[in-house]
Amino acid sequence: LWQWLYGSGLVRTSSDFGRLGERPSHPELLDYLARRFINDGWSTKRLIRRLVLSRTFRQSGQVSQLAATLDPENRGMHHYPTRRLEAEAIRDSLLAVSGRIDRRLYGWPIDPPRSVEDSTKRLFSGPLDGHGRRSIYLKISIMDPPRFLIGFNFPTPKLPTGRRDVTNVPAQSLILLNDPFVLQQAQHWADRIMQEDFTSPEARVSGMFIRALGREPRKEESARWSAMLRELAAGKNDVDLMEDRNAWKHVAHTLFNTKEFIYYR
Repeated sequence: LWQWLYGSGLVRTSSDFGRLGERPSHPELLDYLARRFINDGWSTKRLIRRLVLSRTFRQSGQVSQLAATLDPENRGMHHYPTRRLEAEAIRDSLLAVSGRIDRRLYGWPIDPPRSVEDSTKRLFSGPLDGHGRRSIYLKISIMDPPRFLIGFNFPTPKLPTGRRDVTNVPAQSLILLNDPFVLQQAQHWADRIMQEDFTSPEARVSGMFIRALGREPRKEESARWSAMLRELAAGKNDVDLMEDRNAWKHVAHTLFNTKEFIYYR
């Protein structure tokens, strides 16, 4: 649970707790959390609540020079480590921000989209957005896992994985730029936000920032994004600009491609 919340566990070798694995960075804390977990009736929710309400979880992601020198690996947890979202969380975030997500619980698994079907291997193609269902409901096949998730370090279903690899490679940027699913969600978000009541392009950009990044744009960001928007709209006045669906699709797509969208800090 600590690893899920902080990116690395109190014991970093989560696939090896034996003699060849690393020692826990905070053995007393590990024992304390284990005892509280048992006393709370083995409730995962209670333990997660305890962790996310801690000062450790609520720290800034900024690193002081002294802390970086004394503890470059952050084993003392002197700041919250910036980390990338997992593959499923990236896909779910796209659905959530665009407004397409289906939050219903339970139901049959959904086939992921595939370019080629193979009935002999029971590999069938599903809708591009999985009917808006969260990634936990995507059908996982050992022979052909969902391609979008694989691009963001979804582990191979053939082997147990204690801790996933985290990479930052050009292929991931290309996925966010060109994948039909991402383009579809950008269009869906543009269609949706044009139906919402905003008084100006700047106000709409601010609303999109809040929805995608959880914060308002800074003054210089607002000016830069508004200038980009007007460039995309080829000099239209504000009234026509508010109705330019293609321009707003590009704004939505650009927000999906910001590092802040897929990294948690």
